[in-house]
Amino acid sequence: MHPTPAPRRRHLTVVGVLLLVASLLTPLSARAFPASTRTALIDYLTSISGRSTLSGQHNREPNSDPTKYTRVAQGITGQTPGLWGGDFLFLPDDVNHRQSMVDEAIRQWQGGSVVALTWHLCPPTKGSTCDWANDINSSLNADQWSQIVTDGTALNTAYKNRLNEAVPHLRRLQDAGVPVLWRPIHEMNDGWSWWGGKPGANGSRKLYQIAHDFYTRTQGLTNLVWVWNVKDVSMGSIADYWPGPSYVDVASLDVWAKYDPSASDYQAMLNVAGGKPIALAEVGRVPSPALMDAQPRWAWWMVWAEWLTNPAYNSNAAVQASYFSPRVLNRGEFTIPASGGGGGTRVGPITGLGGKCVDVAGANPANGTQVQLYTCDGGTAQQWTVGADGTIRALGQCLDVNGGTNANGTRVQLWTCVAGNTHQRWTANGSTLVNPETGRCLDATGQSSADRTPLQIWACNGQTNQNWTLPGTSTSCTRTVSPGERTLPVTFAGTTYQVTAYVPAATGTLPLVLNLHGSTGTGAGQLSYSDMKAAADRDRYLVVAPSGAIPSGSGYVWNVPGVGAPPAGARDDVAFLDQVVATLAGPLCADTTRVYGTGYSGGGRMISAYACARPGGIAAIAPVAGLRAGRPDPSNTTRPETQSCQPGRGVPVVAFHGRQDATNPYDGGGSDVWKYSVPAAQQRWATIGGCGANPATAQVSSHVSRSTYTGCGQGAEVVLYSVSDGGHTWPGAPSESAGNGTTTREISANSLMWQFFQRFHRS
Repeated sequence: MHPTPAPRRRHLTVVGVLLLVASLLTPLSARAFPASTRTALIDYLTSISGRSTLSGQHNREPNSDPTKYTRVAQGITGQTPGLWGGDFLFLPDDVNHRQSMVDEAIRQWQGGSVVALTWHLCPPTKGSTCDWANDINSSLNADQWSQIVTDGTALNTAYKNRLNEAVPHLRRLQDAGVPVLWRPIHEMNDGWSWWGGKPGANGSRKLYQIAHDFYTRTQGLTNLVWVWNVKDVSMGSIADYWPGPSYVDVASLDVWAKYDPSASDYQAMLNVAGGKPIALAEVGRVPSPALMDAQPRWAWWMVWAEWLTNPAYNSNAAVQASYFSPRVLNRGEFTIPASGGGGGTRVGPITGLGGKCVDVAGANPANGTQVQLYTCDGGTAQQWTVGADGTIRALGQCLDVNGGTNANGTRVQLWTCVAGNTHQRWTANGSTLVNPETGRCLDATGQSSADRTPLQIWACNGQTNQNWTLPGTSTSCTRTVSPGERTLPVTFAGTTYQVTAYVPAATGTLPLVLNLHGSTGTGAGQLSYSDMKAAADRDRYLVVAPSGAIPSGSGYVWNVPGVGAPPAGARDDVAFLDQVVATLAGPLCADTTRVYGTGYSGGGRMISAYACARPGGIAAIAPVAGLRAGRPDPSNTTRPETQSCQPGRGVPVVAFHGRQDATNPYDGGGSDVWKYSVPAAQQRWATIGGCGANPATAQVSSHVSRSTYTGCGQGAEVVLYSVSDGGHTWPGAPSESAGNGTTTREISANSLMWQFFQRFHRS
């Protein structure tokens, strides 16, 4: 994308300044940004590298006035910065006004400025609020540091709990479609803060890695652009703080030891970034036009708060010269595109043989890096942007045929995107990806689905190692159901049922999630309780929430096969769910290779039974408070009966269950339809999938642990999140379930299940 600059004032007379200040009472002309994604923002920053730089202004305390210094920049230049910076901060008043700061971040994005956030966070040895001198500007002793970087220790858990304080705010930004330049553990190579100045694998970079994994994997946040940050000291040693390319989207420098970044600072940042964008995350002095010409790869600069008017650093004339530079982009002079949709950009994993993902080896964005098959892990090395221009991009680089060679067996790699390069153009032809220049197909070498199988081009032959599923495939469908919550008719066995559905305001073919209610509930009630409408809007999927077969109380229960004795003539709910998908897929424009299922309590039991009976009809399931793997074995009710769940293939499963669940007890027992434990159900699904014998376990947060079986067939996994204080509830639900115990907000079932779902599709 090439930004189109707006006209600018080049000179400001005294009268002009007075008129300019008066004009600030009226909103400045700008191109409002649409809801977008982290990938779209990363791609934009990559596209301007070497050509343009965003202007930026930080707004530190007070959070009650989050545009205090942006207004100063407007007053000096008549321009609104292209980037707005905020901080979660640490003093009580600023912590109490975090919501005000986040409200402003949303306004800034919607008004046309990129959002950058950092956090001077209190040490986990203290409370949520603290002071600068005794807390932020302190240190941990050796034993405390050893604890904080060791998973499962008290201080490590306290650190994750501290990180969790930002989650509701970051998730609100995600729900609003605001990608965030997120810069935690900043200036990690300097020892002024409790988190900084510790090199090596278990040093400061470990805290950054823990934060990354907590926000992206545990909390399922997808809107964070990860900005790694160092200060301009000991630049020859910054590699000791580098967390690895899979943890970094942008490498940034804070310039405080000197007025301007030196040529060697600039080169050091280019070297460590390895092709990723670089930025000046904090400066006291506004970079001059001459400096930006000499160091053109800085994607943005952000002046720190009151330093903008510090005469030792800046004059109004110098600030104006930088804002008016042809290289600099202010608000209104650029836009960030929306995320994917019909005919436009599509973002997500590309899957191939054996359900494996197209992967950048080692998450290395350098030119020439091999592109390969690898087990899907949800990482940035497997997030591809399929552009309307025919390019397929990851980590800011293009999928490229090596050397422009047309022969069979030519390797496929990452390379810098070059306009007009026909060896970087790909066309989806059915389930194949064809490079039109060569006429050859993207191919997994040797028809192998093993991890690290390199990709190449080969004559198109229709074999399975040339079949690929793109994110958002089949976008030509025209949806006949308008956005919002709808009631749609489905006729089954001569009876017409009204089925609740939710349609996000998105174009093109979308994934579909079946969301099944608990006993005595309804589809509409489950859609509300699970809060899945907001998640569907954010992550762009359809939700279908039918009601069960058998009236009960004020709602219905599901006719779960093999469990209990249903009334004579009761509806076959497995076949009914088949009919629901078959009937609604067309008018909803559902991608039938990406049908997923979740359910609460009895709905969890039903979606488990559906996966047993229809493994080819569902791509993955996520039971909440209801994971089963067939009925209890009559000869030993502590285990599932093998014959009652024999899908014949592995099914990807992610489940959520409270250990204090009194309705469907985690450890088994309870009613005749329950009996065996949740871990026994997980183990049975792992056995069905041919997974490894022993699950990997991890403490996710204070009360949440995760157990994962890997090594399963078709790249499946079987994952269980258990909540030590959780009741018979939906993790992350905004409302309580009366009489059912504690609802955890340490994780969001909606976010985590979607992060899991998008890795899988039906073959």
